[in-house]
Amino acid sequence: MGTQISTGGFAAPRQWQAMTTPPLHILVVEDDPVDVLLLREMFSAERRDSYQLSHLSSLGKALSYLTECSPDIVILDLGLPDGDGIDNVRLVRRAAPHIPVVVLTGRDDDHSVAQAMREGAQDYLVKGQIENRALPHALRHAIERFSLHAEAARTNLELERRIREKDTLLSEIHHRVKNNLQVISSLLGLESDRISDTNVVGMLQTVQDRIRSMAFIHQTLYQSKDFTNVDFKAFLQSFVPTLVQSYSIHPDRMSVVFEVADVKLPIDAAIPCGLIVNELVSNALKHAFPMGRSGTIRVSFMHDGDRHALISVSDDGVGIPEGFDPQNLKSLGIQLVYLLAGQLGGSATLERSGSTRFVVRFPFELPRAERKTS
Repeated sequence: MGTQISTGGFAAPRQWQAMTTPPLHILVVEDDPVDVLLLREMFSAERRDSYQLSHLSSLGKALSYLTECSPDIVILDLGLPDGDGIDNVRLVRRAAPHIPVVVLTGRDDDHSVAQAMREGAQDYLVKGQIENRALPHALRHAIERFSLHAEAARTNLELERRIREKDTLLSEIHHRVKNNLQVISSLLGLESDRISDTNVVGMLQTVQDRIRSMAFIHQTLYQSKDFTNVDFKAFLQSFVPTLVQSYSIHPDRMSVVFEVADVKLPIDAAIPCGLIVNELVSNALKHAFPMGRSGTIRVSFMHDGDRHALISVSDDGVGIPEGFDPQNLKSLGIQLVYLLAGQLGGSATLERSGSTRFVVRFPFELPRAERKTS
């Protein structure tokens, strides 16, 4: 299929084995026999028997040829009897995406050349402006560039495949951790149903709430598909209402107000922050609204400058008696808040101005794009 022209040539850059380098197979798609003759002469100074030149005069023949044969490179004329311009490049690249293409054009048209390069051509040559050795060098460089690009593309595809596998694995891990934590919580609930001591039941419910908090963190991670950072706003808005419901409080009695910035926390900060909110909201639900009293709990997570964050939980309940020192309490929940604040590298304080408000302040580096410009 097509005329085979064997004259002097050059060694294929893809292999460097002396005396055993196979001929470089070049397909020339050109309808002008004079231009084909000129191409042959351009290779005459190269080493003999190092390339094989196949010539076809139409695009249709070239496309059929490429379905059966695999040359090392294609020299493609942009102006052919059955095809013209960028469509030639597009069709050849579609038929043989694994083969580099060098465009041969009879006009110095920057626009057409730019389009050809966008369609995947490796290089171009203008007829009448080719020096004797320019074409062999162009082919060498085209094949080298194409090989590098192809290898980079294969590497990127492999990296993307591995990332997808890793993400799938992490999603499954977080899903299973969440399910296991929920099973533990359910088992504690079943045990509570068998116990008549209200103090023990209360202790079990507190443990359930802590487990539920951690389960929600893992649920937020696998639902968001971001396995390193937790959308803490989404977490709070899902978790806190569920926590309120667990205390069997009628919705008309208790309202929860959120003042939460859009922020993502790394998981090693999100879990202690979630536990802190759990302890403070649970404490308010247990003690701030006795005897069926109604009220409001406010949950806030805000930036405090570029390098700190504030978590606060406040309520308009009965308030805390004077002389109350939370750090000297034997309550595990309050002690846990101070321990978790220290784990975050921060501090916890109690405010009594009008309403009871616990505030935890800890170091948190804002992403550079979110910082206020000075």
